[in-house]
Amino acid sequence: MTKWECYRCGYVFEGDTTPEECPNCHYSLTFWLEHVEEKPLTVRAFVKTDFLTIDADKSVWEAARSMKEKGVGNIIVTVNGEPVGIVTERDILNKVAAEDLLASRVQVRKIMSSPLISVTTDTPLEEAIKLMAKHHIRTLYVTENGKPYGLLNMRAIVGDQFRVARPVEEK
Repeated sequence: MTKWECYRCGYVFEGDTTPEECPNCHYSLTFWLEHVEEKPLTVRAFVKTDFLTIDADKSVWEAARSMKEKGVGNIIVTVNGEPVGIVTERDILNKVAAEDLLASRVQVRKIMSSPLISVTTDTPLEEAIKLMAKHHIRTLYVTENGKPYGLLNMRAIVGDQFRVARPVEEK
């Protein structure tokens, strides 16, 4: 059976033939639109896969330098190659600079946020955003089949939404 959509109110009707009137808005329809099911956006479309990592014993200064060189706002902290936490620009600002600590003498393990809050690549984007809000964070660690895949942050989500929402200029 085919699904049809009322072009006036969006009501979806399923059947081999369409009614002459929409059962929802009672508008007399001369044509129906074929209904297309939209899959919800998943995290995969917004993930940054080339994320930085740093060993937990390295200094905050080394982390900040790497972040600056790559133009990113966060770095994953590892112990024996396994991700255990994250350091963000805000962590460096609030936990090192605002406390007047010497970044070259503070280990990233002392200021990292841990444990990592993670989702999988097939997590619906709406669910990921709710998880960020619940934990008051801006970045999620993303895995696929139990392996590291990348990072999802609000900047990527909002930036992509602005690109999608930008009106096309008329010629």
